[in-house]
Amino acid sequence: MAVLHLVKYIFFLLMNINVINAALLQSNYFFDSPTIMSHALDPKCPKNFELLRIPEGESVFRVNAQVILKSFELEGCEIENNTIHTVTFTKQSSTDLKELEKQVERFFKAQYPTIQIESIHIFPHGYIDSLNKTAKAIFEPNASMKSKGVFYVQDSHGLRRYFDFSIEATLSILHTSKKVSRKEILSLNNVLIKTIPFKSFQGKPIISLNNESQRFRASLKENTPILDRNIEPLPLVFKDSKVSVVVRNETVEVEFIATATQEGALYDIITIEKSDGKRGRAKIIGENQVELQ
Repeated sequence: MAVLHLVKYIFFLLMNINVINAALLQSNYFFDSPTIMSHALDPKCPKNFELLRIPEGESVFRVNAQVILKSFELEGCEIENNTIHTVTFTKQSSTDLKELEKQVERFFKAQYPTIQIESIHIFPHGYIDSLNKTAKAIFEPNASMKSKGVFYVQDSHGLRRYFDFSIEATLSILHTSKKVSRKEILSLNNVLIKTIPFKSFQGKPIISLNNESQRFRASLKENTPILDRNIEPLPLVFKDSKVSVVVRNETVEVEFIATATQEGALYDIITIEKSDGKRGRAKIIGENQVELQ
């Protein structure tokens, strides 16, 4: 009985080792020859078998990912899949994409000077016969928040040629060092810098403390990456603070002191209360300074 359990344990262990060592299925591959061999997707597979053949004249060929997975399984090989539904094979072009890779690198380093990029992968949406040497990559909105995305360049005819890109990188960004509360001010007492893999964020990661004071928009748990959507500048006027109120007309300017009943940023309209208890509306024009409306 003990021997049987040992055999089962060894079998389970070997199966898990195979999964760990399995290659990860990608959504895009280049091809030179129309015959696609298994080693093009997984060099570690013991058998280099013919996976498929690209139809004659096709420069782009798409295959259901399940077909790929089943082909490897039938040959006794394992290849992992992380939610990829379609695999695209694109004919390898003689066009040099190194300049576009440099543009992707510059794009991310301009957003995050501390980013450490390990690799960049670019795949065109279709076969690229030639590319203008001065072609400039135009990125989609919020591309800097994701490790995968799309950009386009305009060819010599003014047509847009689209490319998928992906980067493998790490980024040092601010994290909460403890649980923080709404309206708590960012400081060295509640944040720290932590290096993490660059994946996908629901906002732009913050890489350093701002010279101007900022606060949290909402409570956050400990060890949470801090994004631009999590923070805001401190108000120029706080609730219940004394404000200097300016009243202007064509010839006269009068100034008096009142109490702000609301907080607000520059040019916000808030309610103020005068010394006699009467209230009015005023626009914030500076720190603790408002203009009566």
